Amino acid sequence: MNTASAIVFPAANAVEVQTYELPDLRPGELRVRTLHSGVSQGTEVWALTGRRGELTFPTVPGYQAVGIVEEVGPEAKGGLAVGQDVWFKSGRLPDHLPPTWMGAHVSRALVNEALPLPDDVDPVAASLAALAAVSLRGINMLRVGIGDLVVVTGQGMIGQGSALLARLRGATVVAADLSPTRLALSRQYGGADVTVDVRERSLAEVVRALKPGGADAVIETTGRSDQFAPCIDLLREQGQILLQGYYPDPITFDFFPTHLKRPLVAVTCGFDLTEVATCLRLMGQNKLPYQKLVTHHVPFGHAPTLYPRLASGDPDILGVVWDWTGAVAQT
Repeated sequence: MNTASAIVFPAANAVEVQTYELPDLRPGELRVRTLHSGVSQGTEVWALTGRRGELTFPTVPGYQAVGIVEEVGPEAKGGLAVGQDVWFKSGRLPDHLPPTWMGAHVSRALVNEALPLPDDVDPVAASLAALAAVSLRGINMLRVGIGDLVVVTGQGMIGQGSALLARLRGATVVAADLSPTRLALSRQYGGADVTVDVRERSLAEVVRALKPGGADAVIETTGRSDQFAPCIDLLREQGQILLQGYYPDPITFDFFPTHLKRPLVAVTCGFDLTEVATCLRLMGQNKLPYQKLVTHHVPFGHAPTLYPRLASGDPDILGVVWDWTGAVAQT
């Protein structure tokens, strides 16, 4: 029987690498040998700490990966062939692990849906394409165009993607964060026209200097429920707010200043394969230079030591990709 390795959260705040027998291929499935899988810091830390109510322990995290097709089952769709590089979201796990919508941090995956990886796309960057797709879905909910002023609060991977995509639409982008490392990456690789370290400068003052009436749109990516009111303050009348983070705590707000601004408030969630394909195309055109945003491309065996750093909010960690190329599949 084939074996595989997986990063597993066996309980809250616990991380292990486990080996298990890979189930037999079912009709319609592909068996993929994983090369790289990208970490979604926010979602995976919420899962690790037990704050994603739809997930149960033990759980295998991850929802974006790149690999090579090893076997094509009967009735498999998409015309994919053995030896082809593909992007996939998640795979079927053995019966001893609870079903999950994640499950991509594995050395070998059984998937029923995958995208061919374009030849001009860096495979490490491609393993973060779902995060880019989340940013794309969000910005597609807004009316953002040439000359607009867009503020992006938080320069994690979702914030970086939101800034890049807003700028591609012709907007002037102000990116705000607490981390000099993340702000430097945003300046260097095209996401932000202006960066603000909110410990040192007033974001509101920067926005008013650029556009006295306020920003046309604010994209909130921090996941902090107390950031809604500051976003309202940054906004012009009839501006737009996109709640792009995941908010485990309730969001409350003062109605009076909010209704004076008459804002459009959008809430986004998730992505689909069409959005991933669009982002892969943009990566190939170097319009989404995610390969430059990877700060940690490390073997999957480092997971038990790196996840605690993610949970602590280490500001020097941005793009994290697990390297599975050293995993040896046993038969």
